[in-house]
Amino acid sequence: MARSPSVFAKRGPAVLELRIHGIKNTPPGEMLGVAPGDVRADQADENGGFYVPTVDPVDPADPAAPPTVIRREGYSWGMLARYGGGALVAIGQFFVQLAWLLILPFGLCNTAYWTRFIPDQTRTGEWHAGRGAASLRVFALGLTLLYVCALASVGLDLIGTQCLARPSLCPALPGWVAGFFDAPGFDHRGIRVALLSLVPIAGVLLLFFVSHKARTRYEAGIFGTVAKIRTASDLSGVATGQPAAPRRPLATDGFWGITRVKLPSELLHVAAAFFLVSLLIGWDGVFGSCAPAGLDLPPACLDPATSPVFARWWLTGAAALAAVGLVVVIAFVVRQADTTVADRAEHAMEGMDPSERDERRHAIIRAKLRRREGIAGWMLLASAAVYLVVAVSVAVPDAAVDRHSPSFLGLVIAPSIILGVLLAIALSGLGWRRGVPRWLSVIVVVVGGVSLLVAVVSTPRDLHVAPLTITAYAIAALCAVLLAALVIFWPMGRGRSHAYQGWRGTGPGVIMLLSLGAAMLLSTLLVLGAQCALASTGSSPVCPLTPGGLTTPVAYRNFGGMVPVLAVLLAVFVLVVALLRMRTTPRLTTPETVGGRALREPLRTYRDGRVPQVKSAGKLDFRMLRARRSAALFHRGEPVLGVLAGLLALGVIVAIALPQPLRPALLDLALPALGLIAVIAVVTIAENALTTKERPIGVMWDLMCFLPRAGHPFGPPCYAERVIPELRDRIVAWLEADIAQGAGGVEDRRTAEQRARDELRALTTRQRRKVIVSAHSLGGVLAVSTIFTLGADTVDGLRNVGLLTYGTQLRAFFGRFFPELFGPEALGTLPSRGPSLWKPDPWLRQVVEDHRTDGSGGRDPELRDKPTLRELLTQPDGEVAWVNLWRRTDYLGFPDASFKDNEIDRGTDEFGPPLYLVKVATHPGYQASSQYMAALRDLMRRV
Repeated sequence: MARSPSVFAKRGPAVLELRIHGIKNTPPGEMLGVAPGDVRADQADENGGFYVPTVDPVDPADPAAPPTVIRREGYSWGMLARYGGGALVAIGQFFVQLAWLLILPFGLCNTAYWTRFIPDQTRTGEWHAGRGAASLRVFALGLTLLYVCALASVGLDLIGTQCLARPSLCPALPGWVAGFFDAPGFDHRGIRVALLSLVPIAGVLLLFFVSHKARTRYEAGIFGTVAKIRTASDLSGVATGQPAAPRRPLATDGFWGITRVKLPSELLHVAAAFFLVSLLIGWDGVFGSCAPAGLDLPPACLDPATSPVFARWWLTGAAALAAVGLVVVIAFVVRQADTTVADRAEHAMEGMDPSERDERRHAIIRAKLRRREGIAGWMLLASAAVYLVVAVSVAVPDAAVDRHSPSFLGLVIAPSIILGVLLAIALSGLGWRRGVPRWLSVIVVVVGGVSLLVAVVSTPRDLHVAPLTITAYAIAALCAVLLAALVIFWPMGRGRSHAYQGWRGTGPGVIMLLSLGAAMLLSTLLVLGAQCALASTGSSPVCPLTPGGLTTPVAYRNFGGMVPVLAVLLAVFVLVVALLRMRTTPRLTTPETVGGRALREPLRTYRDGRVPQVKSAGKLDFRMLRARRSAALFHRGEPVLGVLAGLLALGVIVAIALPQPLRPALLDLALPALGLIAVIAVVTIAENALTTKERPIGVMWDLMCFLPRAGHPFGPPCYAERVIPELRDRIVAWLEADIAQGAGGVEDRRTAEQRARDELRALTTRQRRKVIVSAHSLGGVLAVSTIFTLGADTVDGLRNVGLLTYGTQLRAFFGRFFPELFGPEALGTLPSRGPSLWKPDPWLRQVVEDHRTDGSGGRDPELRDKPTLRELLTQPDGEVAWVNLWRRTDYLGFPDASFKDNEIDRGTDEFGPPLYLVKVATHPGYQASSQYMAALRDLMRRV
């Protein structure tokens, strides 16, 4: 989408200031510092693109007024992360909005994928996923199957089995539903189960179509940019006379060009849904005639003489095929974690020309992807065939099943089993980055999970716990303690420290626990909300809990009973932390701030490593000190999320471990509350569907969707797959305007290699035209990712590109959560410890450490093929064309290099614009400060 450079005046502005906003979808006018009506789309559509102001600033003396040599543009991407539907009728839009809400845990699953250790990648289109990728893909499949169980609990159990069999239990059941299934031919349990088994299938297909439709809006390949990145990257290796070598993930062409979970993964998830539904209704169809609703099967169910396993052998065989098919799907999901060329093929290519070898690798990978699509397609057909056989078999009338089955037997323990597998993978993920041996964690998790399953199944209904049950619970508890010990102490025994990584190296497990907790919460709201809605007698749900009324699978009841407890514990914990920190007024360190208004109560460093307390000061000084204290409270989000993950893990364990007789007494209070929350969520989604096409909870999508989909195929699309190519094309088009005549126009007949060479010259040779990328907050992540794709080699670097960031979290958050992407070895900055919950300054240890450390980062001179961001922006005179602005009153802004004064980080006014003298400046408003324009002019001088 690069525009022709001919549109830029030859003698016009020489510097392009390209602004990129952060989260919350800042409007283009606000981003450019003009009124909403004084901006126009220069190259954009309804979801985003480039905008330019149509007027100059009103006051030329304003420090925010740009020099005449600057062309100011703004790139808007907010709607790309929030688009939630198309031209659908209201009812269709409602289901689309509901689907986006259910997709939220899938987005967290994708985030967990990138918190793992990501190895360096080659530049040939391959993808080496690293440790934990296969397990995380199975975790993603488990999330899909968890939703299948929730939808089946509503369709097959509540409606299909309980409501239709005993209409008095469901006074709110729509009359047309009861009338349809009371019609001749549809008035027996088998046909009802067969038809309503389409509900979970339809739910999965809805998630598939919603995510698939949205994904097509962001594919980088439709802009042709991936090929440009690949060619430029190859040439950069040729320029140094060195063969192509693995590079940092963000610096490789494949990072934005390879789709790691696409059609094969999507088809496998749909196939798994078919297989699981087939297994559920097949199990119910086989044992429903001899077993009451419960965990234990009577001996008659297993007696060869009377067992329905042999009496209905065709149904038994089809259900067994479904179970086998589900295992095969899992095996294929595991095998598709990597996209690489086999060693045998590599040996066969020895001696080939490098370009021919690369083309051969691409051909092999394309053939492998086509084979995967074929296999996934056949698996989907097989699953549909098995489902059809099982559904038809179940639909045949069977008086014994209708007479003996008060509830749907297939869902008695299935949710608990899936939850157990998901929890086991998430807990094992705590040790992926910390070096816990894979085989050891697998043994501990498997033994503990099997023991817990045995304990639950062996608990008798009379609650007289048998020795087997006690032993199984004890083994499960011992395995949990052993896993915790491995995660905590294994790195210590090998002298490893993970203090500079998110949650001390347990990030993958923490994010997966958050994903699992979110999925289980939404599933519980769905099931218990449906129970309340069906059992209500009035116009508004009241969730009556009558003996012998509607029942739901034990996992949802147990988790629902724990939700209020978990919410109270988290609220009390956060309240205690806040009260402890609000008792005193600390004097926090502040960055050196040149120009503007003088800082109140400035402090450069802590003496003796202690934070001083302020007991007396002026009114305005106290207001500023309290603003810094309030911002510091928000900086403690990382440990709070860790506590939340632990509480959710506890809730899931309770949901699994408590057998059916042990119903939590708190459920009597929790069920109405959860039902009310579910109803409010439905009303909110309905209102949103009528008034907007945006997804619900818009800010969450900004934070989750900036990295490519790699964990869950139904996850939200990555808006950066459009943003990064567009930003890259825009930068290159501006810099090439004076170098390559006719570049980007309709008559541009240059070959791909010629274009790449012109691009390399425009980026690495000093010239008149410059680009200053100006990025706020999350926009800094997009800007850094774009710079890494420009393909300059380690010797020349980027001579005409500067970076101005403000209010960013590159070092404090993204560098810790995604070390291989934005960590100190990628950015060339100092590492950062995590925030403290209890100290007056959450960054106290890091502030002290930064002041004791010489410099603010750098690079390893031996890693010539792995340039850091700092190296790419370092000019021949040694100056770094990167300035970061931050202030202590910003709840989301941090230094990117060091808390100590350095050449990258600078302080900014803590007061708002001059018109509002008493307003405290927080996260927005950096561009209106005098320090912003000073930094912009400084960068113009450096590049």
